[in-house]
Amino acid sequence: MTTPPHVPGASPRPVSLLRETAVFTLAAAAAVLVSRALAALLLEIRPDPVHLSGAYQHLPVQQLEDGLLDALMTLHSQPPFWNFLLGLAAKACKVQEACMIQLIWSSHLLLTIVTAASMFAALRLLTPSLRMAWLLPLAYVLSPAVFYYENFILYAHFTSALFALSCLCVLLLLKTRRTLYFLLFCTCLAILSLTWTLFHPIYILLVGGLVLYKAGAGPARAAILALTLAVSLLPSVKNKAVFGIFSSGSWLGLNVSQVAPERIDGCSFKTFAETHGLIGQHTGSALNDPRMIEYSKICLKKALQVISTNPLQYAAGVVVRASTSLSLWPNEYLFPPLNWDRFPKLPDTKRVLTEDNKIVIDPSLSRFLTLALNLFALIALAQLARRDSDPARRAFFQVMLLSAVLFLGVAHAVNGPEQERMRYTLHPLFWGLYAVVLLEAGRRLRRLSGRAGADSQPSPGSSH
Repeated sequence: MTTPPHVPGASPRPVSLLRETAVFTLAAAAAVLVSRALAALLLEIRPDPVHLSGAYQHLPVQQLEDGLLDALMTLHSQPPFWNFLLGLAAKACKVQEACMIQLIWSSHLLLTIVTAASMFAALRLLTPSLRMAWLLPLAYVLSPAVFYYENFILYAHFTSALFALSCLCVLLLLKTRRTLYFLLFCTCLAILSLTWTLFHPIYILLVGGLVLYKAGAGPARAAILALTLAVSLLPSVKNKAVFGIFSSGSWLGLNVSQVAPERIDGCSFKTFAETHGLIGQHTGSALNDPRMIEYSKICLKKALQVISTNPLQYAAGVVVRASTSLSLWPNEYLFPPLNWDRFPKLPDTKRVLTEDNKIVIDPSLSRFLTLALNLFALIALAQLARRDSDPARRAFFQVMLLSAVLFLGVAHAVNGPEQERMRYTLHPLFWGLYAVVLLEAGRRLRRLSGRAGADSQPSPGSSH
């Protein structure tokens, strides 16, 4: 049997894909290093140290350096992996702030390159356009949102890169049926679940289960998924044993209070700190106080009572939060890097964070256009999940649709003012969908122009 000739522009063979991705990675690395050097040296854009010294998602870095494992055992407000990474950075740098910031920023640049390479490889498998596969990830790494989160000391850039890599693993699994890619996908899921409560064990069960169903279930793959679920439950098991709460994070009640149709008196992070004499302490330590657990339970009960009596008003609030989020770019967030106003970009949307943790945002044409683009992207994803002619691609889009629905659904259902930062995790997926929308628009324009050209041709036998 002879090997069929490779069709130019079609999905590349594995060796060719690896070679093309390696070449692209070098180009992306060069683009990242040059552009970041210019941003740092000419515009002086850099991380704000306040997010290392006082962010609420992590414990004091000195505590992490002094006893990392002991600190992680006392952590109940968040899953442990981000604090674990900060602890490693603290130990490597002897808690020197400048060293830690430089180390984190440098690792973020590496994650940008990983994300771009994952996007390139996925696009080469999804679209025949080599030009699009090159241009879109390069445009992505030069977009304002990527600069923003590279300079933001939080897990957002890490989870975005890990999500992009997990998407590529799913696509490779569906194309090749190799169990290795399912193992890599589940490894990404496990790390995501140990980093952020939004990647809940239920998310892993549903998304991982769909991937398993589409790729073909077997004893080895079922065991891998079961192990992944077990790993995702470890923080909850630890918190149950130590604090009596079966959850990987203890803030659910306060988060749900933010989205209740009516204000829940006495239920806010600031109120908790004030009533328990924690003002002036490190924010992460204050909000990890063991008294938070019972406080959050009470707030959750109050919030659910209000939601149950006003379900339509609550549902309307979810829709408003979703439309608001999708009308903003991820870099239109509340905590910009130093000197961010110098970055060449469209002006950010004007917004005000009120005392009760609500955001008031000015309407604008740019917000409407951004909302339209993101809605078109989600509609395109739904259409591809239903109608794509290639079974592997169709299964991939079905997995991506479920992932997006679960992620955005939970984010908007139980959290209020931070949707732009949360959606950055899905930003590579949205950019890939932008490519789909652009390619489809170009195809339809060519079809229309072809029809117009055909209509303008004289019919056979006509006289002039």
